Order: sequence, then structure tokens, then C-alpha cells
Amino acid sequence: MASKVILYAEDHLKSMFRDCSTANASGFTISYRADSYDACAEKAVELAADVIIFQVTHPVYKIQNFFHDLAVFNISPILLIFNVISENEIAYSVTTHKDIHYMNQIKQFFTHALSPAYHCRFNYIGEEEDSNLIMDSRIKRLEKTEYLNDILRGVTNSEFLYYKKKAGLNLNNSGYYLYLWNLMEIEYADHDLNKNIYYFVGEEFVNECQEVLDEYGGGEAFYINPTRLCIMINDYDSVSQAGKQYKLLDIISKLNNVTNCKTAFRYMSGYIKNIEDIRSAYESFDRLKIYNFFCRDVKLITQEYVNSLRKEINYHYIDDMLREIRELINYDLFNPKLSELIKKLFLTIIKPSLNYNLYYYCHTSLLSTLSDKYGDLYNKKITDSNAPSQLYYSSIEQKCSEFIESLHLLKAELSIKNTVKNSIVFQAIEFIHQHYREDITVHFIASNLNISNSYLSQIFKKELGISIIKYIITYRIQKAKELIASSDELVCHVAARVGFFEVKHFSKTFKKVTGLSPMQYKKQNMKAGYI
Repeated sequence: MASKVILYAEDHLKSMFRDCSTANASGFTISYRADSYDACAEKAVELAADVIIFQVTHPVYKIQNFFHDLAVFNISPILLIFNVISENEIAYSVTTHKDIHYMNQIKQFFTHALSPAYHCRFNYIGEEEDSNLIMDSRIKRLEKTEYLNDILRGVTNSEFLYYKKKAGLNLNNSGYYLYLWNLMEIEYADHDLNKNIYYFVGEEFVNECQEVLDEYGGGEAFYINPTRLCIMINDYDSVSQAGKQYKLLDIISKLNNVTNCKTAFRYMSGYIKNIEDIRSAYESFDRLKIYNFFCRDVKLITQEYVNSLRKEINYHYIDDMLREIRELINYDLFNPKLSELIKKLFLTIIKPSLNYNLYYYCHTSLLSTLSDKYGDLYNKKITDSNAPSQLYYSSIEQKCSEFIESLHLLKAELSIKNTVKNSIVFQAIEFIHQHYREDITVHFIASNLNISNSYLSQIFKKELGISIIKYIITYRIQKAKELIASSDELVCHVAARVGFFEVKHFSKTFKKVTGLSPMQYKKQNMKAGYI
């Protein structure tokens, strides 16, 4: 059986792969030619792809998003990444795999498809002469990176000058800024298999940042660890303070465009006058990153921004608002004012406080009220409140939306209980809720209730205003949404668990009901602490 391949590349390269897969018995079939990294991930899940071949395109941060999506979707296809180095040369790397024969087949398919137009160079570490050249180059970069990391840990000026001369560091003596890019402390679970893939991408990412630095006063971009990138920016040499500030804002804007990864947060230090002061500027990053939960909508976290956002807490006002919200929950849940008050509490009062304790206090208070009043109907747990280290991966906007969405679901449940008067219709609803995972039909439900199909359809439509079939579909999609948002299950497994036995039919129905594909919905509602 041929291996299924997802391909993302320039159009002329796609054609070369297509011709190779159809003209030769290579054992590989191009199942889908994607036009984006997003499409690569989505189709890899949908088609259960064995291999993804993808080209490096710029900006490189989109590849980081692609890796994140693969992890969220809980799939591990073999990855082959390549970059067009010149008109006739391509460098590529591939996932490490125990089946050497299979890996050689993939490499042969790749190189055969692109020859004779391109010479393909395999970028890896090994015993052959070419790979030794790669290793020599990597050792030089690692040595330079260690010097730079030592500077962050704290050095004297004489030590700095030695490192600068030894490694040819592009750092001056007139002041600096630190710019840090951090992948929320998420480590790649498959780093042992895809180490060379990540290194391949990391080099391109550093090169992009370095190009921005080189346009201005220079600096150095390097990895502190696989998930944290540091950029040391030289202070721009200008007699005009206004001109210097303009240049700094311009370089920050360009760095933000290069590092715009959706799973990262970014920090910018203030002005660092002396090299000996870099350590304290670096340490301030760890003090500021805890505010990411409250500041996820900001492109760059700085001490100045945190100072400008933070406001004093008026506890009397907060208690009055909590009391008003609790009264609406207990006695007037359907009042449209409730959602507006919750948004105001979370986003206008808690957010600018930058205070996790206040968030816990308000969140737990409202959860307790809902649990006490509605019991089993409200399925949120009071333990839903997480430690700050877990909330890094979320935002207060997301938590606010989740809370309001849970109220909408509760109101839907209450509406059914309060509006359904016909006992047969109520029995039919309960039967659907118990058996929606099965292949139930109107005839099956009617037979269990000892009534005719036509009579059941008639009274159900009259009571609820929708057909029984539409109700079954809506309920199944609602359950699918809950599973997609709260687990890492594959779409095919979710479909089967909610009563759809054909994945394409499920995906089509899901998009018709929600306006989003299952993959799009998952990405909007994913939990970032997935690893």
C-alpha cells in the first residue's frame, strides 16, 4: 500500500513531485497539495498522512505554528523539510526513524522527484565527509552561543571584550536592549525524533532576526534553549534622541513581524547602559512573563506597559458587582445584562489589576454560585482555577469567553426542561441524550416509545420548533464541540464517539452547523498546555 504524502511547496516543485509519484512505482502518493502550513496540518489529520514534505517559506514563525498544530492534533507523521539554497541546490532534513530502509525510500523519492533540476544535500550529522562539514559549522555556532549565554549570566567588561574578539560578536560598547521570544516553556515532546528538523527551522529563524538587526546598528540573535530566543540589540548611534527613538521603534516593529508565533510571548527590556547590567535586564523577563495571562493581546511585554496597565483594586466595588452577578445567576439567569456584567468584571476590573488572587477569588465565587444553584446541570468544576504557571498558556479573555459559553449551555439545558410540556417529547429527548452515540433513527426512537414515526415527528416539531432529526444532529455537534475543545482526540475518533461513522460527513455537518471545520474550531478553543 502506497504511503500517503501531504506536500507544501512552490507550484513548479509541486508539479515535479506529482509527475514523479504518477510516473514511477515509488510507493508514495501525493494525497494532497497544500497551499499553507495550516492546510498541511488539517489534511494530515483528515487523511491520516504518513509523510509531510514541506518547503521553508518566510516568515519562518509560521512553521513554528505548524509544529504547534501537529502537537495539538496529536499526530506524528514523518516530516521532511527542505529549503531552496540557490537556483540548483536544495538542502533538506528528515525525521529520525528506526526503519532505515523506509527512510531511504523517502529520501530517494524526494531526490528523484527534484533531479536533474536540483542537487539535493541532506543536512544531518554523521560519519560522511559532507555531514562532518555540517557538524564543524554547528560547533562554531554552539561555541558562539555559549559565549553569548555567559554574557547573559553576567560578565565583566574585560571578559566581554575577550568573547567579542574570540567569536567576532557584533556588539558595541554604547548600550543595548534585550528582546526575548519564548515558546511558553513548551518543550517539543518529539525532540529526539525531529531534532534536526527543529534545528533546520531554528537556523532560518535566527537568520531572519539577524537580517533585521543588520539593517540597523547590529546585534546578536541566538537560542538560550530550544524554546527561548534572545536578541541583543545595539543602541542606535545618533545625535538626535528623536531619531534614535524612531529607529528603535522601527526595529521592534520588524522584529515583531518576524517573531509573530501564536504560541510565544515576547519581552523587551529598557535601555541597558553597560554590559555588566545585562544580567539584571534578563532576570526581569521572568518577573514580567507571569503577566502574560493578563497581557496576551499585547505584542510586546515591557515594564513600562505593565506599570501603565496596573490599577488599584477597589474591593468594595468588586464585592458589590459579584453580589449583583450572583443575584442574576440565582434569580434571573436569562437576563442579557448578566453577560455584560461578567465581561466588565473580567476585562475592565480583573485584567488591569494584574492580580491572580483577585481572578481566583471572583472566578471561584461565581463557580460556587452556579454549582450550588444548578448542581449537575452545571458541569464546571470549582477546581477549574489553575496555578499561575498553568494560566500562562491561556488569557483572561479566553477564560471570560469560556465562562460565558458555559452559561449559554446551561441556559439551553434549562430551556429544554422548562419549555417541554409533552411527556412523550421529553422521553424522546432523554432517549436521544442517552443513545446519541448510536445509529439512532426516528423509527428506532418511536419503537422504543411505542408510538408511530409520524406521530413522534409531528409532536416533536410542534413542541420544539425543529425536526427530531435536526435536534439529533445539533445535539451530536454540541457534544463534538465539547470533545474537540477538551481533548486531543483525532477528528475521526470524535466523529465516532458522537454517532457519525463517516468522517467526511461529520466534517461537512460540523462546518454547516458551526461555520468552522473541526480543525478550525479546535485551534480556536485549544488548551495550550497540551504537552
